[in-house]
Amino acid sequence: MHRETSGRRIPGVGLWIWLIGILFFQSLYPQPASLEPVFKWQIGEDLTYRVNWSFFRLGTLRIQVLEKRLHRGEPVYRCRLFIDSNPALPFVNIHDIYESFIGEDMFSRAFYAWEKKSGYVIYTEYQMDYQNNLLHIIIEKHTPQDTTRLLDSLATLDRKILDGLSILFYARAMAKHKAEIYVPVIAYNKISDAYLNIRGEKRRVKTRGEKVEGYYLDGRLKFVGIAGIKEGFRGWFSPDEQSVPIKAYMKAFIGSVRIELEEWDQWNARLVFKNPENWGKPLPAVQQELD
Repeated sequence: MHRETSGRRIPGVGLWIWLIGILFFQSLYPQPASLEPVFKWQIGEDLTYRVNWSFFRLGTLRIQVLEKRLHRGEPVYRCRLFIDSNPALPFVNIHDIYESFIGEDMFSRAFYAWEKKSGYVIYTEYQMDYQNNLLHIIIEKHTPQDTTRLLDSLATLDRKILDGLSILFYARAMAKHKAEIYVPVIAYNKISDAYLNIRGEKRRVKTRGEKVEGYYLDGRLKFVGIAGIKEGFRGWFSPDEQSVPIKAYMKAFIGSVRIELEEWDQWNARLVFKNPENWGKPLPAVQQELD
């Protein structure tokens, strides 16, 4: 857009308005790299969640912190997510596994997915090479008889990114800040922004018959993520150093779902709950069967 005065066009005004707008919105929304993680990693942490749609249990999420290791010469935390639908529900059949290598800055270094289909598995691998500004994408179809490589491609990266699992750990590490930010997330080979409205305040929420306090945030996904998660979400995180997700509401392919912590290992639940020992039996040791 150009403004005209006395019949003469003033060049560059539109450009200046655009630049001022960019600076203004950058001041409103801090860049993700400017926020320092407030988070304590716990090797062996093992969290299980029930996923409910209305009164029906859709399935289970299980999140693990397996180990700290080196990847491309830098320390990363290897994390895993299991998604299993309730076998009693005939219209949902999900049995997927995801892994993410997360740097100490909470951004992804590698991502792996095993998504079970009818008679085969789709394997996806992302390797983030930030030194060379490259993203390596591999997609394969695994059947009992054969492996077919469907994609082997390189893409340019101009910033650090998250994946469908590491975004959860990123939210955990940032929940005690107060900021509105957009973070880049890769999902199904496309990088899109997720909006996080980090409130930096504790709010009460009822779960498992107790009213507890947790750091609250909400936001919106501009893409369809793991297990069909999309659009708006809100969640509460424990106020201790591990910032464990306590409860969340999200939209999925089937509608709005409620996600609640059910079992845990390597976390002191008494920091949040009065009688956590009544919830159920301890989880078995962290699984390493995919090594």
